Amino acid sequence: MSGFQQADFSYQGIRSDMDRLQQALAKSLQQGGHPLPDAPRRRILNLACGRADETGILIDVFGQDAQQLDILGADLRAPEIEEARARWKADPKNGLLTRFESGDGLQILDGLAPGEQFDVAFLRHQNFWNGNDLWQGMFDRSLHRLTDDGLLVITSYFDLEHRQACTALKRLGAVQIADYRNPDSRLISAKHQKSVDRHIAVFRKPPSP
Repeated sequence: MSGFQQADFSYQGIRSDMDRLQQALAKSLQQGGHPLPDAPRRRILNLACGRADETGILIDVFGQDAQQLDILGADLRAPEIEEARARWKADPKNGLLTRFESGDGLQILDGLAPGEQFDVAFLRHQNFWNGNDLWQGMFDRSLHRLTDDGLLVITSYFDLEHRQACTALKRLGAVQIADYRNPDSRLISAKHQKSVDRHIAVFRKPPSP
């Protein structure tokens, strides 16, 4: 991760959160038993990415066996996207291409080229409880942009929103292969039972008819 990172994190403690996220992702994928097939090129879609702090983890977890890794991050918040661009610049010599776009996630997904697909769609701390129609649309479009062997991965702060998001994805036909409660997630609010990457779920796209 450090070999690609061009600027330090904005806030103290993020690196520790990233270490815990990497361990939890590894355990989730192990639980799912569905590693991505070997491929010379791998593409990752990171929606509602904010500052995209997790980019290094996505590189480590999903990109180590690929000769080329393409990452597209998107978020409504322009300042956060600018920070992501400064921190995770493309490094073509090492096979890393990054693109971070500021804008509405649905519009960005709809604006992709026809047939453009991704091996991983990642939505960290999805906010299904705060606009379920929006997030259902994001889930649906993300699933349709996956390759046949692709994975959709979500993390959640709260128990209830995690259950709601997983239910919505299943209704869209997604096949859940892992649901991991991270015992090491950093507590933010005991009153609201909120913690960083509290839950991780992994899905495959709906099977072809």
